[in-house]
Amino acid sequence: MEGIIFLPFLSLGGVLMKINKERLVQTFCEMVSIDSESYHEKQMKDYLMKVFKECHMECIEMPIEGFEAGNIYAVLKGSTNKEPVMFSGHMDTVFPGKGKHAIIHEDGRITSDGTTVLGADDVSALASYIEAIRTIEERNIPHGDIELAISVAEEPYDAGSAYYDFSRIKSRISYAFDLAGEVGLAALEAPSIISFKISVKGKSAHAGFNPEDGIHALKIASNAISRIPNGHVNDNTTVNFGTITGGEGRNIVPREVILAGEIRSFDHQDALKWSDHIKTIFEEEAAKEHACIEYSDYVHIEAYKIDEDEEVVERFKRACEELDLAPKLISTHGGSDNNRFVKVGIRGIVVACAMNGCHSVSEYTTIDGLEKSAQLALHLMID
Repeated sequence: MEGIIFLPFLSLGGVLMKINKERLVQTFCEMVSIDSESYHEKQMKDYLMKVFKECHMECIEMPIEGFEAGNIYAVLKGSTNKEPVMFSGHMDTVFPGKGKHAIIHEDGRITSDGTTVLGADDVSALASYIEAIRTIEERNIPHGDIELAISVAEEPYDAGSAYYDFSRIKSRISYAFDLAGEVGLAALEAPSIISFKISVKGKSAHAGFNPEDGIHALKIASNAISRIPNGHVNDNTTVNFGTITGGEGRNIVPREVILAGEIRSFDHQDALKWSDHIKTIFEEEAAKEHACIEYSDYVHIEAYKIDEDEEVVERFKRACEELDLAPKLISTHGGSDNNRFVKVGIRGIVVACAMNGCHSVSEYTTIDGLEKSAQLALHLMID
């Protein structure tokens, strides 16, 4: 890339707005080089706090006991009486995320070296927000309060945002730039996610001499699983048994096996019913063999749906049209911090921000996609 590239952006009151594409890409690459796997985000937190303060934002960290870093709340105070708007993102990346660095290819793709994730999930969002806010500050663009809610430990079932102090947030609408796909894509609906753990307790015995004296925990678990559909169990809900461990040796009747899985559903009550159903089936199969089970579940996030005629969606569609992007509205089977925001009354949607192949060493973004993502953030901030 040669020199600083300024791109025409939008006309506001007859004044042409521009963003600095080279600076955007540089910021993205800088942030990629910061190690920030889940629960190890201190360096990323320090970087963001410094940048936000340089952008004249009021900024605080919300410490979390036992976490290396806390969530960030930042606000760029408005110059108008427009309603505040919030943007959210997360600092953490999945494994393998240590030693990352960005490689810019001739075709405009940006990748890792193939041994780590790139971290575009969610660095593409954070870089977009930073560039949009820098542009607002440099060009003195009128705006209402712009709030940023940046969480730690989002990847492990949105653990970090469970500790967010929502009382600080004044916005009633929000955008979570945390969706894979082409810029212009947005998810209006996301599921509840419930994880479960089952311990089947039988009795060990020698598999050759006296197997009849044992109670075969693995057989009980197998019989139970065979009675429970996996995958899409109806139009709203999926069930998955993800792991199973147990047994002590090939010649021993297994006395205990432990299973773990999850339920996702666009209908929260249906998710709860399936958790109860799974527990009942395992109890029935255990009782047949005079065994017992221990069952636990945990609701990580609850389902929500935003209607297409709500202001948060209308604002998104206006921004896309101004940028000549075709807005596409979908449902997603993935959860995000937005689930928590909607639960506390903040009407939010999840927006694509130029990240692709997420959670893999093949993850990538593009310069063109980053530019569109930053442009979209700017439009949404000043609408």
